[in-house]
Amino acid sequence: MEELEKRQAINKQLGDFVSKVSADFMQISQAVKSESDKNKTLKEIDLLFRKIMEFNRKFSNELNSFFDENEKVQNKILKLEREKNQYETLYTSGVLFQSETEMIKLMEHAVNTVVKELGADEGFIVLANKSAEIESIVAKNMNPEEGGAKELSTTIIKNAIQSLKPLQLNDISQETEFASKYSVVKLGLTSAICVPLISNNTVYGAVYVDRRNKENSFEDADLMFLIAFAKQIVRGIEVSKEINILEEKLSEKPQLEFKRLRKQFISDDMVGTGKKLFNILNLASKVSKTDAAIFILGENGTGKELLARAIHANSNRVNKPFVAVNCGAIPNDLLESELFGYESGAFTGATKSKPGRLEMADGGTIFLDEIGEMNINLQAKLLRIIQAKEIERLGSVTTKKIDVRFVSATNKNITQMIEEKLFREDLYYRLKVIEIVVPPLRERVDDIEVLVNHFLKKYSDKEEYIISDEALNVLENYNWPGNVRELENVIQRGVILSKSNIIAVEDLPAEIIDEEKNNLYSDQKSLNDAEADFRKMYIMKILRKAKSKSEAAQILGINRSHLHKLLSQLNIPL
Repeated sequence: MEELEKRQAINKQLGDFVSKVSADFMQISQAVKSESDKNKTLKEIDLLFRKIMEFNRKFSNELNSFFDENEKVQNKILKLEREKNQYETLYTSGVLFQSETEMIKLMEHAVNTVVKELGADEGFIVLANKSAEIESIVAKNMNPEEGGAKELSTTIIKNAIQSLKPLQLNDISQETEFASKYSVVKLGLTSAICVPLISNNTVYGAVYVDRRNKENSFEDADLMFLIAFAKQIVRGIEVSKEINILEEKLSEKPQLEFKRLRKQFISDDMVGTGKKLFNILNLASKVSKTDAAIFILGENGTGKELLARAIHANSNRVNKPFVAVNCGAIPNDLLESELFGYESGAFTGATKSKPGRLEMADGGTIFLDEIGEMNINLQAKLLRIIQAKEIERLGSVTTKKIDVRFVSATNKNITQMIEEKLFREDLYYRLKVIEIVVPPLRERVDDIEVLVNHFLKKYSDKEEYIISDEALNVLENYNWPGNVRELENVIQRGVILSKSNIIAVEDLPAEIIDEEKNNLYSDQKSLNDAEADFRKMYIMKILRKAKSKSEAAQILGINRSHLHKLLSQLNIPL
């Protein structure tokens, strides 16, 4: 508009100038006619006048040509500016899509961007299955299920997908295939573009936009933009699928590693699939083939003896004896004779000779459970045997060489006992070439469900028993002072007392139910701790029901990245 006004103003000024010059020439011409030799002067005046008129003509043409070119340049600048904005949109959307891990979120962003950038009234993206059938629709400003829009759009989309080519309709009312559609009249559809979402030989769906009750249709540049944008959407879909595959591999990786470990290190009695159990068994597998002394620390009921037996079963001594001695269950005055043996007449009642447990374990492994209960004097004798690798029975004057691997265990704070002079430090370091700490069950929450199912199978007789989700939630929130041994007893009790083959909350011991309620509704917790406990309990419940973490994230209303962050924060196994 501004260019047109300038052109009109310049043309007016030029016209006014030419008119004035023409008038002046006419006056001069009249004056000259009365003078002598006027013919020559008149010819010169006419010649000059024609030159001025010719200049005016050429100048006017050049001026108009300049304005025409300038207008073209301005249009090109506007077009380039628009294309620049579109490329910026493509770039920023590409960054956005490749950082978005949720398919639906990706589609919503894409639809919003496309509709806004192309000045469309409506738009949506269709995701197709492997058979190119519509699987889901993500819409902008419309419900594709209503008003016949889906009927029209589906036809256009199918055409685009079947032809594997973009489809541009500049005047839908003139298209015989679509003009009779009810939606064209009702919705006032005037133009539409549809581009299939294709990668190699895979068709993911299509992106569709339209304009309504508008004279201006989509331009070729709009189609080119939508084609480029469709490539970004396809890349976003592929990234999302790649992340899904990666997450599946990551979730499967610990299971595969555990399976490989189980094959290398036979330990069927050590039930569980959690990371902490994996670390324990992995360390045990590395030391089992050696003769190094192993010291196992852990609370009662955590499975210290099971681990000791697994180490022996995977050692080079597997065909030799495994002898277990519970130092806490045998009185100290009898423990010495149990360990070292005795000769006939060594003490009152010793009517015949008897080999000790150490002698019986020759060539194999001796497991000294609860070694912290052994008195300090007996510890000194044990230390001498370890150093000399020979044993002397009570009442005997001869020694016997033995080859024994020592595996010891205790539930006590052995460091504190050393400080209090209740346990010999030199013996501790002889027995602790390798130290393995078995965590309590409360630190292995991820193994509770596996352990529960193991014990249910163990104690189910004619009928197969299962546990309700609510009861399992209670067990997972219990502190388990008795550890795995206590859990086994609880499951055995539940199988016996349950009225059906489903163990419910009411089939659990009252103290477990009460503690779970106290933990949940404790007024000693801060709000943050209470929220964290509830989040952990609820997320674990959803994870148990969902088929995948993606589905769990969808149920929770968060994206997968947020879910993984919560799992890490709440110490929920990945």
